[in-house]
Amino acid sequence: MSDIYRILRFGWPYLRRYWLRFTLGIVFGFFFGLSNGLTMGGVYLMLNRLGDSAHVADETQQAKKAAAEKEEAQESQAAKSFHAVMKEVGAEIDVLVDPWLPLAHRALNWKQILGGLFLFPILALFRGLMNYSTTYLMAWAGQRISNDVKEDVFRKIHTLSLDFFHKHTSAELMSRINDDTGALNSCLRLGLSDLIKEPSTIISLFCGLLLIDWKLTVIALAFGPLCLIPTRIISRKIKSRGRQDNIAYVRQAGIALESFQNVRVTKAYDLSEQQAGLFRQSGNRASHFVLKTVQARAVLNPSIETLNSFGFGAVLLYAIYANVNVGTLGSFLVALVLFFTPFKKLSTVQVYFTQAGLAIERLMTLFEIQPTVREAAHPVSMAGFTRSIEFQNVSFSYGDGPILDHVSFTLPRGGRLGLAGESGSGKSSLINLLFRFYDPTSGHIEIDGVSIDTLRLADLRFHLALVSQDILLFNTTVAENIAFGKNGATREEIITAAREAHAHDFIEALPNGYDTPLGERGLRLSGGQRQRIAIARAFIRNAPILVLDEATASLDSQSEAEVQKAIDHLAENRTVVCVAHRLSTLRAMDQIIVLQKGRITEQGGFDELLARGGIFTAMAARQSIFPQPQPV
Repeated sequence: MSDIYRILRFGWPYLRRYWLRFTLGIVFGFFFGLSNGLTMGGVYLMLNRLGDSAHVADETQQAKKAAAEKEEAQESQAAKSFHAVMKEVGAEIDVLVDPWLPLAHRALNWKQILGGLFLFPILALFRGLMNYSTTYLMAWAGQRISNDVKEDVFRKIHTLSLDFFHKHTSAELMSRINDDTGALNSCLRLGLSDLIKEPSTIISLFCGLLLIDWKLTVIALAFGPLCLIPTRIISRKIKSRGRQDNIAYVRQAGIALESFQNVRVTKAYDLSEQQAGLFRQSGNRASHFVLKTVQARAVLNPSIETLNSFGFGAVLLYAIYANVNVGTLGSFLVALVLFFTPFKKLSTVQVYFTQAGLAIERLMTLFEIQPTVREAAHPVSMAGFTRSIEFQNVSFSYGDGPILDHVSFTLPRGGRLGLAGESGSGKSSLINLLFRFYDPTSGHIEIDGVSIDTLRLADLRFHLALVSQDILLFNTTVAENIAFGKNGATREEIITAAREAHAHDFIEALPNGYDTPLGERGLRLSGGQRQRIAIARAFIRNAPILVLDEATASLDSQSEAEVQKAIDHLAENRTVVCVAHRLSTLRAMDQIIVLQKGRITEQGGFDELLARGGIFTAMAARQSIFPQPQPV
C-alpha cells in the first residue's frame, strides 16, 4: 500500500492533465469486472437449465409466486439478507430470460435457438470491448504521463549545476530518464489497469458466488487470507533485489557508453576484449539479480494456487456431505476458478507497484536535489554590456583545496585578456565562474558594476559566447548546429555566420550542404571543420563578450592557422577572454594574467612578460618563444 500511495502521490499532478480518459478507463474497468460476473451468471443459468425441466419449471413458478408475494406483502428490503435479495433477483432474471433460452426436455423454438446461440458471444463481446477500452485508455494516459515525467526529469537535470554532473555518470542519468520512467509507465499502463479491473471482477464474482451458494462461498474463501503471506514476502525480496539490479544495470550501461565514446582509444590499445570482459562481468551480476527476481515471481503463482486448492478441496467435501446439486456445484466451481484468477493477477500488480515504487524513490530523490548555482529570487535584467568585467578578490574551491585564491583584475569593454599558466593553475575554473557554472567561494564578479549572481542567468549567458577546446556538435544537421547559437535564427543568418567563420565553402561541399547530418559529436568532420562550425555558432550569437578556452589546442598547424583566422575575425570589436596553453596565440592580447596555483603571479603585455624573466618567460622558452632583441 505504501508503494501505491507513493506512486499516486507522485503521479497525481500528471494524472490530472488526462483526467477524462483516465476516468473513462476506470469506468470501463469497472464494467469489465461486471462482465466477468455476467459471464459467470450465464454459465450458472445454462447449467441449471440442463437439468430436469420439471424441476426448472417448478422453480420458475415458485419464483413468480415469490415475486407476487413480495409485492403483496411489501416487505421491507432492509430487513432481508443479502443472499435472499440475490436469490430473488436471480429468480426474476430467470423468469425474464426463460422464453429466450433452451431448457432440457422442452421443444426448441426460434427464440431459444437464437438465445442459446448468441448468449455467450454477446457476453464475450461485451467483456472484450470493456477490456479493450480500459486497457487502451490506461495505456494512452500512462504513455503520456511517462513522457511528461521524462521531460520533467530531463529539464530537472539541466537545471542542476556542473558539480552534479561530476558526481553522476551519463549512464546513471539515462537510467533515470528511461528506466525509471519506463517502470512508472508499466505500472500505470498495466498495473493500474489491473488494479481497477481485477477488484471489480472480484466484487462481481463474489456476489455471484453468494448467489449460487453462500455456504460454499464461506468455505472456499476461508483459506484466502493465507495468500497474503507469500505476496508480502516476495514483494520485499523484489524490492531489495530491485535496488541492486538497478545499480548493476547502470554500471553495465556506463561501461558500454564509455567504450563507445572512447572507441579510438579502445581500438588503439586493443582493449576490446578487456572492455567486453568488464561488460560481461557487470551483465552477469545484473542477470543474477534479475533471475532472483524472476525466481521470486515464478514462485508466487504456484504458492497462491496451492493455498487456493485447499478451498477447492473443502468445497468438494462439503458438496458431497450436503448432497449439493451437480449443476449448482459445477457452476460454483467455474465461478470459483474465475474468482481466484484476479488474485493471481493482483499479485503481479504488486510486483509492478514495487518496481515502480523503487523508480519513484529514485526520481523523487533527483527532484529534491537543488542546484548549487541558483538564480536570485528577484533577478536583475542585463540590458547590455557597456563598461567592464571585474573580478574582486575571487576565491574558489571544489572542496579539496583552493583552485583560485583572491584573484582580482578588471577587463574594460573592448579589451583582450589572456590567461596563461600550467595545467591546474585555475584558468578554466575562472572561465566557469564567469559563465556562472559555479559560484565563487568568496569574492564577487561584476559586469558593469552589477554582481553576476544578481543577474538573470539567461541574460548573463546571452552576452557570452564560448569557443572551447572540447568541440561539441550535436547529432543533427550543419544548419541546426550553427542555429543553436541563436534562438529563431534564419537561414540567411546561418549562412552569413558560416561565411564569417570561413566554413561556408566546405559546408557547401558536403553531400547535402547545410542539411547534411553530422552524426554523433560531428565526427564525420575534421577537427578544424568542427571548430569552424563552433565558431559560426558563436558568430550567429553575436555576443559582446567572447571566451576562447584553448580553442586551437587540439589542432594541427594548418587547421590552427585556418581556425585562428576565423577567431581573429570573430574577436573584432568584442571583449575577449582567451585561455591558451600555446602562448603564441596570446600575442594579440592587451594584457595577460599568469596564474600559478590559483594566484596571479604576473600580469602585463606579451612582450613585457617575456622580457621580465619570470614564470611566463620560462613557459615561453619551453615552447621556443624568446624575447625579441631590442634595437640599439
